[in-house]
Amino acid sequence: MKNKIKICAVVQGATLPAFQKNLQAAAKASQLVELRTDFIKGLKPGDVKKLKPAGKTSSIFTCRSIREEGKFSGSRAEQDAILDAAFGSGFNYVDVAADNPYHAGIDKKQQKKLLLSYHDFKGTPSSIELMGRIERMQEFSPAIIKIATMVKKTKDIFTLTEVLKQKKDDQKLIIIGMGEAGKITRILFPLLGSYLTYASLGSETAPGMLTASQLRTVYSNI
Repeated sequence: MKNKIKICAVVQGATLPAFQKNLQAAAKASQLVELRTDFIKGLKPGDVKKLKPAGKTSSIFTCRSIREEGKFSGSRAEQDAILDAAFGSGFNYVDVAADNPYHAGIDKKQQKKLLLSYHDFKGTPSSIELMGRIERMQEFSPAIIKIATMVKKTKDIFTLTEVLKQKKDDQKLIIIGMGEAGKITRILFPLLGSYLTYASLGSETAPGMLTASQLRTVYSNI
């Protein structure tokens, strides 16, 4: 089971050249990367095709707006144009927030690349509420569904575990507990069926996120 665990290295960078340099390093260290392109200041649709990793590295394109607790400060139309470019540039998956109406207008071909994500940075809703949200997200036929909530107490971890246990065998579902208290979920949940776990390449890029090397060390000892 542990040999099938997908560790997704998160790539960031404030400028296009810095991002490309970090991407090259990430592609050498991991077979799967998430491109947090919203960190790039002044990102334009024409830049998107320059960000596809070379070789066999699989990729998740992400451009999360400030409205979605990301860094992209442009208008919704500008974000839509960037997402349009991403869907046409050969990335394996494109992450679109569940609250962003963009995903409702994509076609079946694009649905095969859609990673539909929901984040709650304030807490962890009940398992019933989260299951209901997953069902509503599933109506848009995404390739992958991602649920990430802030963990503040032990009960939140049990809640997320209960949600993950409801995963269908053929469903690609990512469940993450954010924050320092949720760190254990980034290690444990891939062993329980979560599709992947995110990791940084050096310094911590999100509270509770481990580095890719730390995760590999942990899994090698299980």
